[in-house]
Amino acid sequence: MGRVRLGTGLVGLMLACGGGGGSGTDLPGDPGIDLAGMVDPGPGDPGGPADGIGDPGDVGPADGLAEEALDQGSDDPGGQDWGSEEGGPRDPGFGPDHLPEVPFEPPPCGSGEVRWPTLIPGPGQPGYDPGLAAKAEAHDRVWTAFHAAAMHLNTDVTVSLEAVEDRQRVVDFAMTPGAWDFEAFAGRSPLSVITSQHKVAGLYAGDGVAADAYRYMVLRDQGAPCQEVARAREWLLGDLEALHVVVAITGAPGVIARGIARTDLPGDGQNVTVVPLFDDQGNPLPPVKNNGTWRQDFSGLYPNLVWEDSISRDQYIGWVAAYAAAWEAIADDPDFPAAAKDRLREDALAVARQLQVIRPSGYDLEIPDADGRTTLHGWINEHNLDGILYGEEIRNGFHAMMALGVVAAWVFVTGDPGLKDWLYGELIGGRRLHEIARDELYLVDMGLVSNYSNYNMAFQGAWLAMRYLADDEARQAVRLGLEDGMYARPGQTRQPAEFAYSLYDFIHAHGAADGSYWWPADGTVLDRAALERGIRTLREFPAPPYWNVGVAQCPQAQCTESSPQVEDPVCLATDGETRFTALGCVGRNGDLVTLEPIPMRLLGPSNFHWRSNPYQPNREGDGSALLPAVDFRLAYWMGRHFRVRSGEVGP
Repeated sequence: MGRVRLGTGLVGLMLACGGGGGSGTDLPGDPGIDLAGMVDPGPGDPGGPADGIGDPGDVGPADGLAEEALDQGSDDPGGQDWGSEEGGPRDPGFGPDHLPEVPFEPPPCGSGEVRWPTLIPGPGQPGYDPGLAAKAEAHDRVWTAFHAAAMHLNTDVTVSLEAVEDRQRVVDFAMTPGAWDFEAFAGRSPLSVITSQHKVAGLYAGDGVAADAYRYMVLRDQGAPCQEVARAREWLLGDLEALHVVVAITGAPGVIARGIARTDLPGDGQNVTVVPLFDDQGNPLPPVKNNGTWRQDFSGLYPNLVWEDSISRDQYIGWVAAYAAAWEAIADDPDFPAAAKDRLREDALAVARQLQVIRPSGYDLEIPDADGRTTLHGWINEHNLDGILYGEEIRNGFHAMMALGVVAAWVFVTGDPGLKDWLYGELIGGRRLHEIARDELYLVDMGLVSNYSNYNMAFQGAWLAMRYLADDEARQAVRLGLEDGMYARPGQTRQPAEFAYSLYDFIHAHGAADGSYWWPADGTVLDRAALERGIRTLREFPAPPYWNVGVAQCPQAQCTESSPQVEDPVCLATDGETRFTALGCVGRNGDLVTLEPIPMRLLGPSNFHWRSNPYQPNREGDGSALLPAVDFRLAYWMGRHFRVRSGEVGP
């Protein structure tokens, strides 16, 4: 294939992935993309079983998967020792068929017993921040009461600006520590104060479930008060039900919804048109696949729900994270019924096996819809550029990183031998996806034209890969891809290392220190500066209730995509001290961007900051939307759950 240069118009189309959550950046002109580094000189093999998926069969509880018990010690990102006891090296025989035993030994609830340090210190540990913990609890309470009130999953909601008393009730509830039941607090049901109920979407809902699972494990495994542990457990049980809904409602084994909505509440569910899968001649509808069509419930179980199809890879990876984190929490926990565990694994296996199917394109690693077609942005094959272009000479490290994380997570959840053989024998052993992820991540960092949804997907793929891959060679390659291909590319500007995005900082810090599900990160090599950045961002995150109030740090910088220059590039921020340099409307979609990243304390509203543009000084909002802060919740509870120890880690 040699060198291929693609114009930015085609690049923008290829890198679009649907969904909301904030804008990215684009560069004016047409620099093109040099694909020489993505060319594989040798022949490729799309791989995957040619006969499609089979019956998920009998899937029982996982063997040997349980919660780890680590060394005691302190945890202080400010420079204190990471542990008083030296952790031994992990087993040099570690591999897919030789996993360490992870004992399940939670302390009694109410004991306050903390047996290990974590990225973010917990109660009784050096560096513990009670103010940050109180903010996390407040966000959890508001999120549970309002954002998950309709469907037990994350949603955005609107409370009319004219409903002054109801908005004040929300404020009072958020500011009352220990208040979890809004109806008991205010004498009104939470749904009665919500004037518009928005849809559930996979990325945010899935990451919300992951936050719930991490929160439950932190409380359970650190001896939190019994009432808190029980409340978190009951909520996670509800999450398991919700995860079943989003696959059952499609009526197609192995197909998962992009989103769902309530038809009996004001909002998205009452404003959609439901379309059948096929017309009278059996042709799929719509004729050209789009980024989400609303369908009726095909299970017959949920008459007040509709579902959105054409799940894109960004929404898909959120659901995958949910299944993996939930399985971590429940696998060996006797307080969760065996039937719930088995159903979770059966659903996961059906969804996972669809990735093995060779599609009409001739390739696997495509996400199917209920009508049998690949979804509009359902491509994570390493030889693909978002469905627009396939070629054996293409080596897409962005897709490879996502595929490794997704399939590793599915293997972890299901324990399925066929999936395990496919991952380690073919995707890693044959097609060398880990090497592609290490060497070919050029389609994530596009400089000013970067789509920050792609950054979020790539980091979530690296999170899942580093946590659940059980192959040292592959883990090392993913770690190098995470570090040199994503977090801080050598010689490049506008890197995630300067974004101060907590999720990215924690994934980097834990992954670079070789942390995984089976053992803690090595505290002697932990990037403490990254950890401090991530914690500082959480401290600066808006306190609840988080209304979408617009912010303009560069109000005088007037420009358009067709006329991108600004007359006065110097911006004095709303704090009266910080200054930014406006580069003009040269961002993605003609967004105004700055030279410097905007710190969280000055950023405008977003329903998921980790996929929004950190260089965007002006963001609009009328203050009526109550934002869920699921981004905060995921990062905070990940930090509280991911473990660290001193001493050598690794063979």
